[in-house]
Amino acid sequence: MVKISVIIPTLNEERYLPRCIKSVLNQTLPRDKYEIIVADSHSSDKTREIAKGYADHVLNLPREGAGAARNAGAKIARGEILLFLDADTIICKNFLEEVLKNCDENQIVGGTCDIYPSDGTPFGNAFFKLINMIYKLVFFFGKPHAQTKCCFYKRKAFVRLGGFNENLIVTEDQEMAWRAAKIGKILYLKTTAAYSSMRREKTLGYLKTVLQWLKNYVSVLIFKKSEQFWHPIR
Repeated sequence: MVKISVIIPTLNEERYLPRCIKSVLNQTLPRDKYEIIVADSHSSDKTREIAKGYADHVLNLPREGAGAARNAGAKIARGEILLFLDADTIICKNFLEEVLKNCDENQIVGGTCDIYPSDGTPFGNAFFKLINMIYKLVFFFGKPHAQTKCCFYKRKAFVRLGGFNENLIVTEDQEMAWRAAKIGKILYLKTTAAYSSMRREKTLGYLKTVLQWLKNYVSVLIFKKSEQFWHPIR
């Protein structure tokens, strides 16, 4: 019986997707307990070809944003828990097992974990450690943030909330976590972790990346709107 559905939205991710999926296939949880869904937004490279070699389901979707792709994947998911990963994210071997182990309580609706760079410099590693500390702090103040680099929700709660807000081009992860926290508890797993690339920080620079996130964070918090364009970096 499928317990967890791993949903990965993609758009021209041939460079990163193999490592992401292989980390999912290398789990301590038996393979028949989870499924892999790649929700592809009509990639023009070899993304779908790669996905078909590993995933249980590969969707070919119009380019309507990552939130819409995640929602499309969730609609066909069979798992009790929906795990959302970015295509440049890899997870520890015990990740799925730890998610299942820690989601028994009825009041738990979702969660996230520490995220570290998969290709970081010493400064990059320190930067991500700082970000993790900030996320733990906002959890404490009742505004949990579950990055879509790696976050999970119970399917019943996800359906009740209507999924990700497709009107938000970016920061839909923050807005989703805030809504979820109103109906239950968001976990911050301490027994496992995820690793993601620093392609945005390396391309745009640390300061510009932080300012973009901060701008959208405040905009969504106060005005319920994000930027209407988010430059993809491949």
